[in-house]
Amino acid sequence: MATPVPRNEAERLSALHAMAVLDTPPEADFDDIVRIASEICGAPISLVTLVDAERQWFKAKTGDLDADETPREVAFCAHAIMGRDLMVVPDASADARFADNPFVRADDGIRFYAGAPLLTTGGAALGTLCVVDHAPHRLNLDQMRALRALARHVTELLELRRLVTDEPEPPKGPRSVDLSYLTECRVQELRGIADARNIAITLGLTDPAFVLADPAELSRALDYVIFSALKITPSGGRVAARVLGTPVPTIEIGHSGGSIRPEWHADLAGLREADEPVPRAVAGILRAHGATVMDTSAIIGSPDVRFELRFPPH
Repeated sequence: MATPVPRNEAERLSALHAMAVLDTPPEADFDDIVRIASEICGAPISLVTLVDAERQWFKAKTGDLDADETPREVAFCAHAIMGRDLMVVPDASADARFADNPFVRADDGIRFYAGAPLLTTGGAALGTLCVVDHAPHRLNLDQMRALRALARHVTELLELRRLVTDEPEPPKGPRSVDLSYLTECRVQELRGIADARNIAITLGLTDPAFVLADPAELSRALDYVIFSALKITPSGGRVAARVLGTPVPTIEIGHSGGSIRPEWHADLAGLREADEPVPRAVAGILRAHGATVMDTSAIIGSPDVRFELRFPPH
């Protein structure tokens, strides 16, 4: 079967190349995503794929796969980017699109595939977050919900890393935004991932906490901060967030899973610059919004970690 091509292929490729991510070295944030996707979906292989003009290239991968890219003409992901939602192939050997695919016909070949397109805000499908198995496989509703949420987070990571690899743009005019609203939206986006990993994620809201912000940029940074806590929390653990309006707008976050500061935290605290572009971009966004970070863990030896993000009052 001929390889399908999206109707907006020129715009899609332009958006992909503008990300300046193709052929870049591995990054921990993307590696964490494929690890979590594989864990949640019970699939041995997971990939972040970016579909270029003639190839699909793997930004991150886990499982028994040595290649860094494959031809687009044999890529399952070339079909997945044609849609706007998750594409699931329970048994590729019984699917007319893939039965003759060399990766299906090979010994111990692909049987199961599920891929969620990486959609930009402009509607371009850059590639997929996908999971693969050598045996027929199905996903339950919680797993599908989590895979979609993880794919959205991959797109957020791509947008964040572009902030430090692109030419600087003039800052957008900030406006008054309720920190409670931004945080609640981020928690709701991440709840599907938390549920699939058996992690309780809670949010406490007191009073409105207005800040001057670029809401799109600050939302991306908050998504990253909360997900960073979520991804190191073990199954059965808890991530708790609380937003306060006084004495200054503040987000309190507590979680279990280790007390080592994430890179964005150390960067924002002025301890060291983050090594990789995404946490460096997050620290930069928070710093531009006047945010400071403070550790508030009080019990020595406790598995729980707590910190506060404080913003200037508005």
